[in-house]
Amino acid sequence: YATEEILTDSPVSFAAILEAGFRDQFTSHLINERINGTGVGEFEGVMKSAALITIAKETGQDAASIVYENLIKMRARCWKYSNAIWLANHDCLPSLMSLVMPIGTGGVPLWQMNAREGEPDRILGRPVVLTEYCQTLGALGDLMLINWSEYLEGTYEALQSAESIHVRFVNHERTFKFWLRNGGRCWWRSALTPKNSAATLSPFVTLAVRA
Repeated sequence: YATEEILTDSPVSFAAILEAGFRDQFTSHLINERINGTGVGEFEGVMKSAALITIAKETGQDAASIVYENLIKMRARCWKYSNAIWLANHDCLPSLMSLVMPIGTGGVPLWQMNAREGEPDRILGRPVVLTEYCQTLGALGDLMLINWSEYLEGTYEALQSAESIHVRFVNHERTFKFWLRNGGRCWWRSALTPKNSAATLSPFVTLAVRA
């Protein structure tokens, strides 16, 4: 709702500001649904997919940590890795930036970086996208490897808007509403068992809890 005074006094079209804000909010909701959606009244997120592969933590791995072996095993189980991207919560960045590749009893940093170059934006050759909709470090879904080409999404009706002076007429307010009609779900209904391996493959891979 917006008062008629705001609409009259605003130096910029208040309706345009509202529409821009709702477009940003709808985009955020869609990202969250692609990852965490239940499939009931919203998208089916990859975390709810029957094809999701969960990589177990390493023996003795510290709580709330990410180690090099986690990445290698996630990479090995991803179907069509050349199309995949890494998704991670912002909390994961310090762990990703301090990853070490084990060599004998020691190791070397996975990224040789400095303050000028900044943090890594790729892992094992594929882009890294930080998002608030992945879970916090150590929880299931904090680090994911996703091939979005295997996710089905359709828009039947693009974002629409309407306004009314009648709903809140006695309050001297105008009512705005926004909506769209769409749907999305994971294309795969189960992980793939390769012809010559017992280790399944999937476009949707995540890391198990490290608690």
